[in-house]
Amino acid sequence: MEFVDPIYDKADIPRVKKVLKSMVNGERNLLCFEIGLATALRPSDLLNLRVKDVKDGIVRVRAKKTGKALEIRLNDRVYNMVKSYIQYMDNDDKLFNMDRTTLYRIMNKAGKMLNLEENLGAHSIRKTKAYHLYIDSGYDISLVMELLQHENAGDTLRYIGWEKKKLAEAVAEHDL
Repeated sequence: MEFVDPIYDKADIPRVKKVLKSMVNGERNLLCFEIGLATALRPSDLLNLRVKDVKDGIVRVRAKKTGKALEIRLNDRVYNMVKSYIQYMDNDDKLFNMDRTTLYRIMNKAGKMLNLEENLGAHSIRKTKAYHLYIDSGYDISLVMELLQHENAGDTLRYIGWEKKKLAEAVAEHDL
């Protein structure tokens, strides 16, 4: 699988949301993106969510990779989207009836439809949350590491594409 990027420009996030909503299964696609941005869950954890894991506005999940229990409160806007989406679903129903490949294709297609420079995929959602949290927190890497459950700052910076973006900017500005 290819390396995927976060959505670097915040102005592109609403554009991605609009495209996701316009696709087949648009409500599902948009909610998956919104919950992913709200929680920064790994795609495997995001796609394994069941109605009972989100129905009270707190996402409760045990991370598949680390085994750690996570509880993340959704903001009112996303919680209202959840309530509308799950109103006719049972507690044990999967929230999103798709696999990682489908999520990858949806995100990749959205990026291509918008002519984004970034290569988008399933992990782009998690990376986007982490990337913008890093900037908005005043570059608090420990906060982002905690969110992503990473143990190494260098790995976290590489994961969110920070070093890649900074290198590209430095090379573009470097004139000999």
